[in-house]
Amino acid sequence: MKTLFTGRHRKSSGWSNLYNSRLEAKGRWSMEEHTETSRADSAGSGAAGRRLKSEAYFQEKDLWGFIHRSFTKSMGYTEEDLRKPVIGICNTFSELNKCHSHFNELVDYVKRGVWQAGGVPMEFPTISIGEPYVKPTTMLLRNLMAMDTEEMMKGHPIDGVVLLGGCDKTVPAQLMAAASVNIPAIVLTGGPMLNGRLGGRSLGACTDCYGFTLEHKAGNLTDAELAVAEDAICRSDGHCMVMGTASTMASIAEAIGMALPGCAAIPAPDSRRRHLSERTGKQIVELVRRDIRPRDIMTAEAMENAITVTMASGGSTNAIIHLVAISQRLGRKLPLETFDDISRRTPFILNLRPSGKYQMEEYFEAGGVPALMKELEPLLHGGCLTVTGRTVTENLVQAVTLDRDVIRSVAEPLDREGAAARRLPDRNRPDGYGESGPGGHAGPGCDPQRGGAAGQRGRNCRAARQSGPGRRAD
Repeated sequence: MKTLFTGRHRKSSGWSNLYNSRLEAKGRWSMEEHTETSRADSAGSGAAGRRLKSEAYFQEKDLWGFIHRSFTKSMGYTEEDLRKPVIGICNTFSELNKCHSHFNELVDYVKRGVWQAGGVPMEFPTISIGEPYVKPTTMLLRNLMAMDTEEMMKGHPIDGVVLLGGCDKTVPAQLMAAASVNIPAIVLTGGPMLNGRLGGRSLGACTDCYGFTLEHKAGNLTDAELAVAEDAICRSDGHCMVMGTASTMASIAEAIGMALPGCAAIPAPDSRRRHLSERTGKQIVELVRRDIRPRDIMTAEAMENAITVTMASGGSTNAIIHLVAISQRLGRKLPLETFDDISRRTPFILNLRPSGKYQMEEYFEAGGVPALMKELEPLLHGGCLTVTGRTVTENLVQAVTLDRDVIRSVAEPLDREGAAARRLPDRNRPDGYGESGPGGHAGPGCDPQRGGAAGQRGRNCRAARQSGPGRRAD
């Protein structure tokens, strides 16, 4: 069972590697060049000095070039189209994944942006794992989704990829794949639901799901009243609107530099998410032209930025498991002590449920992740590159907090330390740490009354404790 959770880079095999090796043998396209991380001329004109993978597929005048062109033209693409960068759009739409049920519309806007920027969009599917439906847990399928995404990216004539995710395990799976394949990539999350509303009260999924079902079990709500609550709590497209795992991983994708600024918090039905989708399509073409790749962005310092934002947000402790896995795909260790160190120096400043008062809709109105990062700027590595082609510091120039009750200042935090993880010293253990591992501290991170992901009734706290010394966390 151990191997189900490993995030380590997997040496791929199969037809994709066989064909890539044949291309390489003919000198058409180098896998070594494809995966190496150093880049020249980051502000340059794109493919200058290197050959795109799609060119190796479509511009050779041999048998396979003929087949590639003929089959692709049969779908309506022209000779001119085949001379443009090919942008894969990883569409994880599924009617068995409520959080992704609106993705087909977002894909249309992404395609529009790709065409406008001079690329050719080609949509492809992967498995889509929806937290409410998959039993016993989507965690058993995260690595399968990562492998699926990786093989689709690696085995096709794709020069860059837009990764559409949202529900809890989908974004980490896609970031793991991007780290392994290392072609230009950008994340587009589907956005949170609008606040649930019932009797003048804001509701949040799934923080309030527990309360309603317990009240019904106690006989305080009738079946009809429970049905009314069911209709009211999830009233739009999107993922959960509290700072659970979905919102946490969307924030991490943005904080780590793999999504455009503002992506995480825009509500799914808001027209500005469509605008962002179009901009994302344009930006992936620019990333291909400048040859900016995930490993240029997801550096060790960027990972620390993501942890800092998670701690300041009271994010889900599941972030620990996923960030460790992503780091392993990048060939780096991410020790639990790093989470502890960053937590202790990062104030908890985001007043969102389940740790606080508000939800993602108010977070968006207050300025979203860019505003939060602006407050945290002295604690961040401002020189980290992002998918905008600019640094974190440059992205934050115009960021501003619009509601001080939602996003507090570092000087007036909700708590002086971050709200997701602690490791407690234990003199009786040779490694110096207690069995509790992350989240074992009865403070903001796993306090059943207030902390971090503890609003999910301690499930994440227990999962994090299982990643303590001697146990795999990836």
